[in-house]
Amino acid sequence: MPTPTPSGPSRTGWGGSVAAVVLVLALVVGIQLGAARWRFRKQLWQLQGALVGAVAGYVVGRLSAGKGQPPT
Repeated sequence: MPTPTPSGPSRTGWGGSVAAVVLVLALVVGIQLGAARWRFRKQLWQLQGALVGAVAGYVVGRLSAGKGQPPT
């Protein structure tokens, strides 16, 4: 007789919280970019680029973490 498995995901719900924090941070940086003087805008664009790169790296890492080499 197979053992019952718990229904639903076994992970905690951090994904939605992280996405909300990233969204709020992007909005705040965007608002600051609109209010900043021109000489500071390049630095804010670099910050946004770094944040997008970090999020993309995290997502790619999470997607590829479970994929290993098949046994030979």
